[in-house]
Amino acid sequence: MSLGNIVYICAHPDDIYSVCGTLMLLRRKGYTVHDFLLTRGQKGGKQPDIAEIRSKEEQAACAIIGANLRFFDQMDGELFADRAICGTVADALKELKPAAVITLWPFEKPDHAAAFGIAHKALCMADLRWTTEFYMCSADGDQYRFRPDLYVNVTPVIEDVKKVVSCYPSQWKPGSSDWAVGSKKVYGRQAWCDYAEGFCLPLPQVNLRWDRRTEVGRVLLDL
Repeated sequence: MSLGNIVYICAHPDDIYSVCGTLMLLRRKGYTVHDFLLTRGQKGGKQPDIAEIRSKEEQAACAIIGANLRFFDQMDGELFADRAICGTVADALKELKPAAVITLWPFEKPDHAAAFGIAHKALCMADLRWTTEFYMCSADGDQYRFRPDLYVNVTPVIEDVKKVVSCYPSQWKPGSSDWAVGSKKVYGRQAWCDYAEGFCLPLPQVNLRWDRRTEVGRVLLDL
């Protein structure tokens, strides 16, 4: 029996590398994991079939993670948190009633900021803002001003993390996959373990807020 649903809302195929270790640990613990992919990365290469290529790469990664993949078919590079897409995502969240939603750090590339806006607005539209834990991760190499509030030790699944990172040959130049895994090693040093993934929280870590249960951080801290 599933402990509940976990939803990752991201902008592009390959964004999931930033949280794949955490998602695998959540699945092993008993949660059902979902990847809400807002675009197919249509502008991520010069090949005429790049969207299909990147979609298949994401499918391969989700097969390793054990995540249910859903495409929302927005245009890469033109992602906005408008009412239509926020409403569509909100309807999906209403069905799942997730224990936690993870999305992207808003101070990155514009599509990542839009993914954050869509995730946050959809939670509010679904009336889940105070019952669903909400986390942000960084999927941008710059990681500008991203300072994790919480770390997850992903050392037990690091070999599978490497397999996920290798699923994106259309995007990762030679050596880039080493950087992706290396970034988890940097977080690991900060968290006193070998490899870790970092998350920021929009609310303080408290048990109660205005008499509405949030227990911010419980889902990931229990890993």
